[in-house]
Amino acid sequence: MKVQKVSLENIAKLAGVHKATVSRSLRNHPTIPKETRDRIQQIAKELGYRPNPLVSMFQSQARASRPERMQATLAWFNDYPDEACWRDFPWLRGYLDGARTRCEEMGYRLQQINVTRSGKSFEQDMGHLVSQLTGQGIYGMVLPLVLDGQFLQYRWDNCVIALIGGGHRHLPTGVEELPNRFYPQRFPSADRDLFYNARLAYQNLLRLGYHKIGFVYSTYLDDEADGRARSGYLVERSAQPDHGGIPVLMLNRFKEGRPVEFDAWFHQYSPDAILCVNPIVRSWVEDLGFSVPGDVGLANLNIVEDVNEWSGISENHEAVGAAAVDLILSALSRNEIGLPPQPRKILVPGKWLTGTTLKGLPE
Repeated sequence: MKVQKVSLENIAKLAGVHKATVSRSLRNHPTIPKETRDRIQQIAKELGYRPNPLVSMFQSQARASRPERMQATLAWFNDYPDEACWRDFPWLRGYLDGARTRCEEMGYRLQQINVTRSGKSFEQDMGHLVSQLTGQGIYGMVLPLVLDGQFLQYRWDNCVIALIGGGHRHLPTGVEELPNRFYPQRFPSADRDLFYNARLAYQNLLRLGYHKIGFVYSTYLDDEADGRARSGYLVERSAQPDHGGIPVLMLNRFKEGRPVEFDAWFHQYSPDAILCVNPIVRSWVEDLGFSVPGDVGLANLNIVEDVNEWSGISENHEAVGAAAVDLILSALSRNEIGLPPQPRKILVPGKWLTGTTLKGLPE
């Protein structure tokens, strides 16, 4: 007996809609009302429809290479007082550029939503924000490095959220304080693979002949990143027998002059190279009478425009922004609105860049 293949045309005829509506409904495209999507998906299920994976792959590639007219919008959440910060600061701009490019590739538009507190209750402000989103047909939003932790405690029942960075360190509502600020994960997130990046930088310093490698880092950044960069450094140092016993130097401030803790640490342990993230460390070394890279090598764990002459790690911010959008579109395609029970995390590894702050390999 010949089994007749169920086509999009069959489903469209039974549903009384155009074939394109069926296609978008089966992909959970947010431009199709949820009630229509559910009805069409039920008809497809009853008919036993199964998509051809090769055709689906080809269609996805075609949509990416020839973006269709903008049909839906994702939001970029901004609660910073300066609305232009995502354009003005190079370590932030990459996230936004990567997210916007990925949206355009997939036929979406990325709209920045600037949020300010009205002075009313948080719930009232959130009600206004949610109404604004749903009124514009926005069902997906990127939360990039938000300032107000209350936004990370909200339910977000009617939206797909993807986080950039480690917002999970904010305590969710109803969860008791846990030791060392270790809190449950709530959001899908895309982030830099700081653990890998620190190990990659350390390995490159070893390759260049450095052995007494120090690590100078911000306590705030370490807290925000759950100690991942520090952990990567410590893993590599523990495997290096001649590391000189240099302890990690964590500092609370970098802008108020050279701290005495740095002077004491530097003179006691005499590192031949330092891994850091703040470029002010170079001035501190030179103020102590040492040259870079002649006396001390420096490697920056976040190479951006203002330190592009340094050796170190490019964190690939554009790829992180794109990955956040991928998480949202993937959830929308499965009609998974709200926070998932098992949030997914994408970690994007950085790459090593050779600059002028380290000596080259000996001839």
